[in-house]
Amino acid sequence: MITTGHWIGQYKYDKAIHQEMNGFERTNFEIEITKVDNNHFTGIVRDDLSTGGTEGIGEITGKISGNRIEFIKQMPVMTLLLDKDLPRKTLNKKHPKIYYRGTFSVDGLSIAGQWRFKIGLTWFGFIPVLLHPTKGTWTMSLKRKFKSR
Repeated sequence: MITTGHWIGQYKYDKAIHQEMNGFERTNFEIEITKVDNNHFTGIVRDDLSTGGTEGIGEITGKISGNRIEFIKQMPVMTLLLDKDLPRKTLNKKHPKIYYRGTFSVDGLSIAGQWRFKIGLTWFGFIPVLLHPTKGTWTMSLKRKFKSR
């Protein structure tokens, strides 16, 4: 069972070319679980920009089933990694939904799993850009629980 609290983690891409385009070995993030209702939860997420993260404060919504967790990460802006030799581009539109799945450790204080986003299409000015399905791995651990009020 997940509780409200502050989690810290990291993610990386499965394909070396995507990781190289990102420019970092892994990207750090922080999640605050702000509400838990039975097996459903909501919260906010912040990627670490200094390790290749996406700008802005995103939202997460998810559910727990036994020792498994699933959630959707929705960032407020889209970051495009076009080529390893080109700088990343940030567009003023929502990033495609990112789907996370994972399994809790025995003590419930850490989680490891996979993330992915589906194929899509966006516009970069007048140029259509195909968003290839992308996936990777992630881990996170509980930094501190929020105190009950």
